[in-house]
Amino acid sequence: MQLWQDGLVAMLAAIGLASLMWTVVRAALFSRPEQKQDILVLLPAQGDGENLEQQVRQLSRLRYEQGVLGMVLVVDCGLSEEGRKLAKVLSREDRWVSVCKKEEIGSYLS
Repeated sequence: MQLWQDGLVAMLAAIGLASLMWTVVRAALFSRPEQKQDILVLLPAQGDGENLEQQVRQLSRLRYEQGVLGMVLVVDCGLSEEGRKLAKVLSREDRWVSVCKKEEIGSYLS
């Protein structure tokens, strides 16, 4: 009975040690790159904003996981009323998303 208990303790210790080693390896190999907040993505939107939400979510995920971009600027290139509402909701949900008209792009670039 003692041999069985010793084997179980050894197995749990090996699992714990492997978990700690994986944490160290993952931190070393998969560390996030330096955040580049100065990169601006211009996302032209028109119509009812088809696929707009999906594109914004993908870019937000890319920002979170990779840290490779800063702000997402949804540019109104002929959005309908429904599309404008969707763009405003997306900008309220994420502080890194803004909505503007074509003429206002210059104010975001400076």
